[in-house]
Amino acid sequence: MNEFSVTALRATAGTCTVMLLAGEADLTTTALGDALAAEIARRPRLLLLDVTALTFIDSGATQMIVGAYQALSRDGGTLALIHPGRAVGRVLELTGIDQIIHVYDSVSEAITAARTGAAPSPPAGQASAQPPRRD
Repeated sequence: MNEFSVTALRATAGTCTVMLLAGEADLTTTALGDALAAEIARRPRLLLLDVTALTFIDSGATQMIVGAYQALSRDGGTLALIHPGRAVGRVLELTGIDQIIHVYDSVSEAITAARTGAAPSPPAGQASAQPPRRD
């Protein structure tokens, strides 16, 4: 089993946080829920979850991410996912999360979209700007 790790990188003025997720995230990964709750409490305008190094995700972890998305959206913020690998992308697709939360190929692409308003987070049930990346 690959241990889960999370690292938060914050931009100036607390407007954007990039969280780097690595390893395996499942229902028992309390560090994910704790980190998401801490970041939501900071009220960033944009929270990007870089899942490039995430090798596994289950329904419990996806529920934590959707809960964070909903909490941030209620406060006027946006949550997006960055560069899921094949396995994680497939879970996002099968669960329909890629239809709720935007998925981008890179952090810079997500930040540009947020600045230009080109791709705000879609309401539940609407298609996302891009499908998950397939490696």
